[in-house]
Amino acid sequence: MLREQTSSMKCSQTWAKTSTGEAKEPVENGRRQCVGFGPYFSYWVTFVQIVIFIVSVAVYGIAPIGVSTTKVSKNVKMPNLAIQTETYIERENLWIGPRQADLIHLGAKYSPCMRVDENLNEALNNDRKRESNSACCIRNDGSGCVQTSKDSCSNILSTWEKWTESVPGPDNRTSGTVCGQDPRFCSNPSSTPPFEWKDKITDWPICKDTARPNQSIASRKDRHMNCDILGRPCCFGIQGECIITTPEHCELQRGFFHSDAYLCSQVDCFEEICGMIPFADSTHPDQFYRLWTSLFLHGGLVHLVISIMFQMYIMRDLEKLMGAIRTCIIYIGSGVAGNLASCTFIPYQVEVGPSGAQFGIAACMVVEVIQSYQMYRRPWRPVLITVAPLLCFFILGLLPWFDNWAHIFGFFFGFLLAFAVMPYVTFGKFDRHRKFISIIVSLGLAIGLFTILVLVFYVAPLTECDWCIYLNCIPFTADFCENMAVDLNKKSNYSTRI
Repeated sequence: MLREQTSSMKCSQTWAKTSTGEAKEPVENGRRQCVGFGPYFSYWVTFVQIVIFIVSVAVYGIAPIGVSTTKVSKNVKMPNLAIQTETYIERENLWIGPRQADLIHLGAKYSPCMRVDENLNEALNNDRKRESNSACCIRNDGSGCVQTSKDSCSNILSTWEKWTESVPGPDNRTSGTVCGQDPRFCSNPSSTPPFEWKDKITDWPICKDTARPNQSIASRKDRHMNCDILGRPCCFGIQGECIITTPEHCELQRGFFHSDAYLCSQVDCFEEICGMIPFADSTHPDQFYRLWTSLFLHGGLVHLVISIMFQMYIMRDLEKLMGAIRTCIIYIGSGVAGNLASCTFIPYQVEVGPSGAQFGIAACMVVEVIQSYQMYRRPWRPVLITVAPLLCFFILGLLPWFDNWAHIFGFFFGFLLAFAVMPYVTFGKFDRHRKFISIIVSLGLAIGLFTILVLVFYVAPLTECDWCIYLNCIPFTADFCENMAVDLNKKSNYSTRI
């Protein structure tokens, strides 16, 4: 891997060494005029990122621009048949781009879509527990019904039809009723031995073929099967939240309305919110490929322009010296490792962009200076030129959508990978041996650290780190970082207004 001169690159200038071993500057303006590799990877990845951004904006639109939140109010019909003014709080985007939930659909880095998260499971289990004690709330005037908890059903205008031990349902059931669904009237799937429905409504399947009871609407028997259902499950937010509400209210919340379901437990909101390829097991998120897909996404137009400038003015020139394969290895490897570190330390933040990969490319310039310092008359100059942009990007990492955890680990992994794969000029036998050893050590360190991050992320996840956020985004105002953070709500949202 080490050679006196890279065979794939021809230089029209040579470096003459002095008696002290220091290289002189080349004759023509102090530059090596080299004809190297074509920057095909730089062009390809930039083209893909531009196309994906255009498509994402065309499909999902642009979020309100800013660093705070926007309140959207609208008069909508609620399950109680009243027209109410409801408010939806929408997080703004500083970079002129898609909304947070839309970026998750497109493949953003979001840890709960990549592994089982006990904190989110606790929040969702609270909803299921509350729903398991719910029943059909039927309006006394015959105007309809909605599945809800007892405290949300008006005792004056409605009747809460609940099966209990004193008044059991069919087969002595105590869990139920459910508006529009009953094991006695469902033929697909039917509740027959040995496949009886459990006495727990949160374990009921969606009935695809229901036979209405043959009785008048005025009959007091099985009223939950003859009423008009006023609310159905609506998945909203990015934590898998679900409420029973109307289509109008669900649309205001930018949610997914399930007109064919009766209970929130019958829909998998979290898998729907994550989008992309469905989970192999609905209870075990497994979209680990987000470590890679997020490299091609951007938080907005400004974010994309910064990436284009870096890749066209810095990465392209480095690729001419290293080649597309080496550049791809360092870019993808650093980006994936940086995203994995970000997922580990700040798991509840939605992040996009190739910042970790770009810091890995920037590390290549540092390695080039270290490996070829004998060729520079004033080594401090290239060091300064290399470090200054890195400091600027690190400062940008204190703003939303730029990820300093990905910056730091992307730079470190890029540093190790650059030592392993970059072509070097060697100065004597000792220097050749030294650089060969550095290749082995660098590869070992990179593989070992990546393995540790994988084990921490999947085996012993870090879910509580209050200070980790401050390295990534400084809250200059009370809600400055809110458009990227996720505040876990472990309380039940079921049958409550948002």
